[in-house]
Amino acid sequence: MSAAKDDLKLNRLDGDTISVGCWSCPLLKQCGGYTRRGGGWSCMDRCAGCDMSKCSVVCMKKPADFARAILEVGGFHFRDIPSLIGAAEPMPRYVPVVQHPLDRIVPLEWAAIPLHALMHFERQAYVPRATTPEDLRSVFGLAPSTKIILVGPGKDRGIETYWRMHRVGDVANALARLEISVAIAPNYSMFLEDPRPQHLHNRKRSLIVAKTWSAAGLPVAIYPQAVTRADWEFHESFLRAHPEVSQVALEFQTGLANPERAASAFENFSRIQDRLGRRLHLFAIGASCYRDQLRKRFDSFTILDSTPFMKAMKRRAVAGVGRRIGWERALGEDVANLVLHNVGRYVDWLGRG
Repeated sequence: MSAAKDDLKLNRLDGDTISVGCWSCPLLKQCGGYTRRGGGWSCMDRCAGCDMSKCSVVCMKKPADFARAILEVGGFHFRDIPSLIGAAEPMPRYVPVVQHPLDRIVPLEWAAIPLHALMHFERQAYVPRATTPEDLRSVFGLAPSTKIILVGPGKDRGIETYWRMHRVGDVANALARLEISVAIAPNYSMFLEDPRPQHLHNRKRSLIVAKTWSAAGLPVAIYPQAVTRADWEFHESFLRAHPEVSQVALEFQTGLANPERAASAFENFSRIQDRLGRRLHLFAIGASCYRDQLRKRFDSFTILDSTPFMKAMKRRAVAGVGRRIGWERALGEDVANLVLHNVGRYVDWLGRG
């Protein structure tokens, strides 16, 4: 085993033993304990030599900042999250992610738009790029009948901007006016080397965004961000307390791009479904490489990625569909036509056994 893979295993937080330093921590019940496979005194090990004046991580070594972080999210529990609105209509097996506006109309039945692509600053106000459902589809080069999924998970910069600005003005209501079929809550980062209070803060922030969207009338899917067994138990408890929530999302382009971690996430998600006794619809973001596992494990799922869209932007067209998909140059071809062609053939590829 390579050193890099060995480090990955040692730094996973799904070990069986709770670190000694956790037993006196007031957050132990909510956190579940620091269970790093490589050992350690507590999740604060990294903080011992930290320059706290330059650190923005939520940590108990900065009492004033820690208190402000708790007040910001109202505590690390989910008791203050009311019933959420879910999408009623059935979802397709694949939805293309449109990363930016197109110049021409592409008559897609479904399209997913990233939160960072939809939101922008205009005259110092943080607003969507459109004010009506018709404008939204026109701006992104979509047909008036296209059904939209809002993809909250994304790079830190975009979702952190949304968190900073979402309480300013009327952002959630502005999104709700755009006739979005379902909005997937953001996945605020849970880096393995960060102290656990940062993880607890970020998993609550995601639920708060889902709460504000639902309160505005947007159907939502939650993002069960988890790096420990206790995190999975937290989300299972949340779903048990919220039987109205039937849609969740996982993103497979960063941490879960690792096959071992992806397999663990599939296993935990399957276990939650079995214990709840009800089926959940999974939005699998960037999970086309796991299409076989998804078909075997889940009755209901939707894969979202931008591969057909981005290939069209680079003037590439699907050339062949087999075990792997082939691409060929399509210089001079109309981008809108390429997007439509690529999406159709991509759906064929994803459906192959």
